[in-house]
Amino acid sequence: MIKKFSSTFSALSIPNYRLYFFANGISVIGTWMQRLAMSWLVYRLTDSTLWLGIINFSGLFTSFLLMPWAGVILDCGSRRKILMCSQMLGFTQAAILAYLTIFDLIDVKLLLIMSVVLGLVNAFDMPGRHSFVSDLVTDKKLLGNAIALNSSVFNMARLVGPALAGIIVARAGEGICFLLNSLSFLPFAIALFKMKINETTGFSGKQSWVSGIAEGITYALKHQVILPVLAMLATASLMGMSIHMVLLPVVADKILMGGSETLGYLTGAMGFGAVGGALWLASRKSIDGLIRVMPVAFGFYGVFAILLSQSTSFIFSFIIACFMGLCMVNGFASSNTLLQTISDKRKRSRVMSLYLMCFTGMSPIGSLLMGWISSEIEVRPAMILGGSTCILAAFIFTLHMRGKAMLVVEAEA
Repeated sequence: MIKKFSSTFSALSIPNYRLYFFANGISVIGTWMQRLAMSWLVYRLTDSTLWLGIINFSGLFTSFLLMPWAGVILDCGSRRKILMCSQMLGFTQAAILAYLTIFDLIDVKLLLIMSVVLGLVNAFDMPGRHSFVSDLVTDKKLLGNAIALNSSVFNMARLVGPALAGIIVARAGEGICFLLNSLSFLPFAIALFKMKINETTGFSGKQSWVSGIAEGITYALKHQVILPVLAMLATASLMGMSIHMVLLPVVADKILMGGSETLGYLTGAMGFGAVGGALWLASRKSIDGLIRVMPVAFGFYGVFAILLSQSTSFIFSFIIACFMGLCMVNGFASSNTLLQTISDKRKRSRVMSLYLMCFTGMSPIGSLLMGWISSEIEVRPAMILGGSTCILAAFIFTLHMRGKAMLVVEAEA
């Protein structure tokens, strides 16, 4: 038992990664607090699912458009220095948002602008954080563990951040959440400043950015594993992730007849389940089998999303949300591990930018689509449609990848 526990946290034996792990955890808690507070603020100001979709769309689609360029820049430059700059910009955006909200100067148009600014920052921050792990953990045997631990941090923050935000919003308002998020960027910036690492780049500065983008896309399209994984991710993000990103506030309000605290508990429940899933992935000693874990996870996520749409019990909805979180992290974290392990290190930031375009970049389109669908046919049918699409995509992926599992094992070796 002790040996199993030790192997779950084996990547923390690396000093630089250990520093990254804890500082990143603080930063992500702040991010989740702001995410819930912004969703609730938009809904409070507009009482509109369509505006919830528009705000989510604006920030994430901005990141989606810029990520190919960001991937090239991260591959040819210092990921550490680029990440330090993104932390300072993130701090500034959150501080301005806090000021506008606390002094009651905010409206939905300003929220739209601030969402776009955050999208600009995240275009560099998100792929940078993912690909930076491979600079800190050079041992491939520990890389999968490090990625899974990152997922556990992200989802522990999903548990803690929204629960705190729900309480703070109810008692002190959304502005305090934005202020705390701005402060959460500072420990990560300090940790990055203290690190001394040897970074490797695979993109020549003499090569044009356009050709660098084309090289990364061509590499992904021709790869027998990367392309189908990205396609599965894009589908799950488009029709699955938008369910909890856009419709969860409506589930809390209209179906469960709750408020911001109910939303915080539901989001926290997803985080609770996700932490368990991430720790299970971290305990695995090999990536063998992850190619099967991903479609099963996304398929069951769809099943639980449909069940959530029919539940009027808070306790049952809380349990369902836990399982949704577990399935979600198993799907996205296993695909992250697969892509980072099998991709060429010289193109890793570009592959991760494509991963994030599918992971978070397709979700703004899904957010806009799900916001519109739910406003036209109501929330329950929209959730059933999204869940059914995830189930169908998982089935098609499983059929397509039959007999190709050995490609993953060979890449790890």
